[in-house]
Amino acid sequence: MDYTIETKRLVMGPFVDDDIDRRVVLANDIDVARMVTRMPHPYTRKDAIDWVATHDAGREAGTDYAFAINRKGDGLIGSVGLHKKGNTLFDLGYWIGKPYWGHGYASEAAIAVMDWGRKSLGLREVTACYFTDNPASGRVLEKAGFVHTGTDGNCHSIGRGEKMRSLNMIWRDGAQKQG
Repeated sequence: MDYTIETKRLVMGPFVDDDIDRRVVLANDIDVARMVTRMPHPYTRKDAIDWVATHDAGREAGTDYAFAINRKGDGLIGSVGLHKKGNTLFDLGYWIGKPYWGHGYASEAAIAVMDWGRKSLGLREVTACYFTDNPASGRVLEKAGFVHTGTDGNCHSIGRGEKMRSLNMIWRDGAQKQG
């Protein structure tokens, strides 16, 4: 299975050892950590190493596909991935380092990973959610073809250390609009 995705501005693929230090710098920002569910704050080198160490097993098991988001000519700017939730559905997750917010990188990466998931994994339905105080993430998901389910939840944010209100979205193959 090809595990490299290229877009006009980005190259996504497995994390490599050279990504560790930059990941720590970008992820160790409370404004980033509080917008994702599974990122601790402070974020340490050990956190990065431990997380990357799980990737091969996740890919082999068919449960986790994490991609380093690299801006062409610049290097690592974030992460995007598909993570199995329960027995059948995958969930899309992503984060972008704060210096790269507002440039459309998250949307570009999410659209590309959803296309990869459809073609490489045969995905027909994917879920995602975002915290209500992060409407920009909702716009990213909409651009990637997700629609609101009409339900909300309370997802735990490790970085915040508490549950936060979130809105649920779903992507169905063939129903998405391209943004």
